[in-house]
Amino acid sequence: MAVTITLVRHAETAGNVAGRWHGHTDSELTPNGVEQAARLARRLANRHFDLVVSSDLGRTQATAAALGRDFEVDARWREPDVGNWENLTSDEVGARWPRELGAVLAGEDIRLGGAERLSETVARQIEAYEEVVERVGDGSALVVGHGLALLALVSVLIGTRLPSPLGLMGNTAITTIVTDGPRRRVPLYNDVTHTSDGRYSRAPSDVEVLLIRHGRTDANDEGRWQGQTDGALTDEGRRQARLLAAGLPELDAVYTSPLARARETAEILVEGRDLSPSVDDDLKEIGFGSWEGRTRDEIAAADPDGMARLVAGEDIVRGGTGETFAAVSTRMRSATERIAAAHPGGSVGIVSHGGATRAYAADVLGIEFALRGRLTLLANTGYARLAISERGTSLLSWNLTPHLEK
Repeated sequence: MAVTITLVRHAETAGNVAGRWHGHTDSELTPNGVEQAARLARRLANRHFDLVVSSDLGRTQATAAALGRDFEVDARWREPDVGNWENLTSDEVGARWPRELGAVLAGEDIRLGGAERLSETVARQIEAYEEVVERVGDGSALVVGHGLALLALVSVLIGTRLPSPLGLMGNTAITTIVTDGPRRRVPLYNDVTHTSDGRYSRAPSDVEVLLIRHGRTDANDEGRWQGQTDGALTDEGRRQARLLAAGLPELDAVYTSPLARARETAEILVEGRDLSPSVDDDLKEIGFGSWEGRTRDEIAAADPDGMARLVAGEDIVRGGTGETFAAVSTRMRSATERIAAAHPGGSVGIVSHGGATRAYAADVLGIEFALRGRLTLLANTGYARLAISERGTSLLSWNLTPHLEK
């Protein structure tokens, strides 16, 4: 019985604009925040929710009210209480409490500003989350909460570490979590494409990477594990790529897997731009060996032991002569970091494949192989945003498909 929970961060406040820590301190929405909430309402207008819940703080309630739906209030969804750090900027906190702020950034679970631990914030949200799941049965719910609190919650639910390599959710960002008994998966993370600019904040020296899956193929339609076997896009796949191309931001370069379905997608994306795709062999799909071209059922019938080991969570060489998940993530990381190094401060598009992009994202997040399903495959022409810098790599968003919604 699957339950879909949509998490939304409140709209922009004056405190957000000033870069201040606002835990339990309230701050009114800015005019831009009011517009963000209106855009969110339009984005969600055709979505049904069996339950809508908001934190009890004013900024979340104002955001929830803008959606034009009845909602409940639950204080367990509050932002962490940051005590002495309330209403201060990070620079001011660092100047007064450098050791404590450094400990937080290093992942120590200390009391923020002498008040609440992040683990305590997560614990109360987990309790509230499970209660929502219980109440809506096999339905859906919408929760309006806060940036740091929701980041910590999602990180724990998908099995990554704190401090999280996930990017902080933007104002009115949408994240979706599907819970089916003990299983959880995230089909969407940090989607702010409905806001006026749809962009994510990053340092000027960071490299922004758009990690894009190719358009639809016959193998996708038939449920076949295509791997490194070549194949063209379908007409639908080309249509998806054209829709994506119309909404892509300016890019400094586009790189692609050598496989035809990725190259064709990349070529469509650069039409009308002063760019040509560069081919990088390390961006190709995971090799499935003798499993290539077969459906899951066909693989299970031909190699029951191999499929059983894979299902049990063992990262085996696919089809006897293919690759492991770990090997794919290593070459994808190498390729992405090599590409990023060639474009300091730039924005780069990388067209690859479903299995390869998930392997890389799982590596960035530190999700173990057996839990890889907690991050869904990118949809065809769905994309993720990453920021790469000397500080490391952050996954800013996952599986954005606004072009397909339209």
